Amino acid sequence: MLSRTAAQLLKQLAAEGVSPWLVATGAREILPASSSCGAAAGLLRGAVAPAADPVAVRRACDALRGAFAASGGQQGRVSVPVDPRAAHDTAALVAAARGASGEVGRPNLLIRLPATTAGLAAMADCLAMSISVHADLVFSPERYEEFLDAYLTGMERALAAGRPLARITAAASVPVGVLDAEVDSRLSQAATPDGSAAGVRGTAAVALARQLHRLREQRLSGGWWRVLRAAGAEPPSLVWTGVGPWHVGELVGWNTAQAASLEVLEAAGARGGLRGDTLLNAHGEARRALEALEGLGVRMRDVAHDLEVAELSRLRQAWPFTP
Repeated sequence: MLSRTAAQLLKQLAAEGVSPWLVATGAREILPASSSCGAAAGLLRGAVAPAADPVAVRRACDALRGAFAASGGQQGRVSVPVDPRAAHDTAALVAAARGASGEVGRPNLLIRLPATTAGLAAMADCLAMSISVHADLVFSPERYEEFLDAYLTGMERALAAGRPLARITAAASVPVGVLDAEVDSRLSQAATPDGSAAGVRGTAAVALARQLHRLREQRLSGGWWRVLRAAGAEPPSLVWTGVGPWHVGELVGWNTAQAASLEVLEAAGARGGLRGDTLLNAHGEARRALEALEGLGVRMRDVAHDLEVAELSRLRQAWPFTP
């Protein structure tokens, strides 16, 4: 049962333009029954699921159909992965996405692809075919720029094919918990007599989030986006995954989502209310935070590369199905 403070937190997030998503750990039951999660049942706006059988995915999609309908198809999505072993094969990823979409047969399904070069090419192909896509493992501004390029390309192709853009959703996610843990681990190895390394622990993910939020605002001011918007396209969402309790109040911004477990939401609710939008126009502060990390020897490009390789390896090893 979700506590009153946690339920209030979900309402505050929604008021700030943040969609609360549930991180599911079980493949059999992606969303708990309403009787077991109380108020959360009507307040959640999405779910990030592991690899699961189509029946479980359909049940989760049906549970969120109300949010999907009320938002015109922009919320109420269930994100499920395709086989990460195909992360560097565009054709295989597209085939897997088409297969999953057809097998589940629900309009609020979101196909999760790794944000590799091949994965982003597959994302553009999927969008062009009206398949909504969630690009995962974004760890750098450069990779997010590539995501935005793929998004615009795919939506332009969908428009040229006469497909209704309002029915197509795209999201990109940053595993903020993984990023902070990796950067903090590297900082612990940086011996600084003045203790400056300790002062920047836990700052990497929020700084990157602010950078990406700014990038999206800049790219959505261009001429091609205005054409797509006039044709019904909705802005791509930014999703923060691996969220810890303290991240919840630090990652608040319009058209973003926070994916967390019920336990994290409870702990975040106990910390108190939100303090408004923390991402908009905060790119200057983000730049200074990232410069401080670079000054201590933490090269964020290296962090992004190493995390992408490590997370893809972990996902491949954990994939539950055999060829």
